[in-house]
Amino acid sequence: MHWHAYTYTGPQWPRDGEARNLQAAVPPNTISHWFRKPQSMRAGTFSAPEEAIAWLDQELNAMPPSNLEAKLAHLVACLDRGADAYAGYYSAGGQMVVRCTLVCPRAGEQCPDPPHSP
Repeated sequence: MHWHAYTYTGPQWPRDGEARNLQAAVPPNTISHWFRKPQSMRAGTFSAPEEAIAWLDQELNAMPPSNLEAKLAHLVACLDRGADAYAGYYSAGGQMVVRCTLVCPRAGEQCPDPPHSP
């Protein structure tokens, strides 16, 4: 198991038609469709939950939600149990921020970027 990290920062949540467009660099309507979104939205691949946690911590601290500590604790709990960790919120500056790490392999989806062995 490993995790793929994805990012989006924009003025608002995309309209339904735009989110369904797999070529559009906006969050999809279905979590697994992140794997089909443009490669530019993928921020990394992590083999260990600690790597994914460190990335999420850095990303959320760069554009913190109002409830940073609670949000990070929830994301850590998700990763510790081997699940997706998804944060979507509006920043203090009014930007829509999405940061997520998604479990792979996942039913019905191809791995977009297999982890590299050291």
